Amino acid sequence: MKLLRTIYWLIIAFLATLLGAFCLPVFWFLNITGRKGLRQKLAYRYAHWWGKVVLAATGSQVTVRGADTIPPGPVVFMANHLSVFDIMLLLGFLDKPLAFVAKKELARVPVINSLMRHVGCLYLDRQGIRQAVETINLAAEQVRNGLSMVIFPEGTRSQTGEIAEFKSGSMKLAIKANVPIVPVSIQGTRKIYEGNGHKIGPAQISLLVSPPIMPGDYEEMGTSRVAKMVREMVGEGWQQIAPETDK
Repeated sequence: MKLLRTIYWLIIAFLATLLGAFCLPVFWFLNITGRKGLRQKLAYRYAHWWGKVVLAATGSQVTVRGADTIPPGPVVFMANHLSVFDIMLLLGFLDKPLAFVAKKELARVPVINSLMRHVGCLYLDRQGIRQAVETINLAAEQVRNGLSMVIFPEGTRSQTGEIAEFKSGSMKLAIKANVPIVPVSIQGTRKIYEGNGHKIGPAQISLLVSPPIMPGDYEEMGTSRVAKMVREMVGEGWQQIAPETDK
């Protein structure tokens, strides 16, 4: 059954991504003709659809709580990181144009790389300090221009399912952009693939959006204190939704 589900998922994921490849010339044309706003809007609509379709193909059920607390305007979402499917989950179920600060390894994936760039995703080289600073500055500029960003402050996927410490440098994006931080807690995505013998299977997934931390709440804090506060909120939400994914 796992093998059949994996094959089915690969077919759906391939077809959904192939559709994106056919969209690339349209995005490119809109870009060179100066209609970057329309290009980004269409690119995000595709990405939102892609996230839902690719996640649905796993057979998983998703419960979202707290989405009504997301404030209007651009924000920085900060979430724990369990699985490659976290990206599909957030794209598909956070109803706000957003992009990711992703690790540079994703830039090597054909088609996905181009599509992510059109959405506004940026790649972070964790080994190069200068490049990392430039990426955060560019991400902050995008946020100030109206695009919400997602960052995983742990820096990498959890290998145990537990939440690691949040890196203080991850807080600089929201601080530089001076926008609300929205803590997001994820449970269940690891059971789709990484915790399923590296085959695709259905899981109960829960996504909890906590109330935003407004700039006035963190402006007097250092990055270490902000990181601790955000991690505590994500951890509390993570514990709250844990029973839902054990069903």
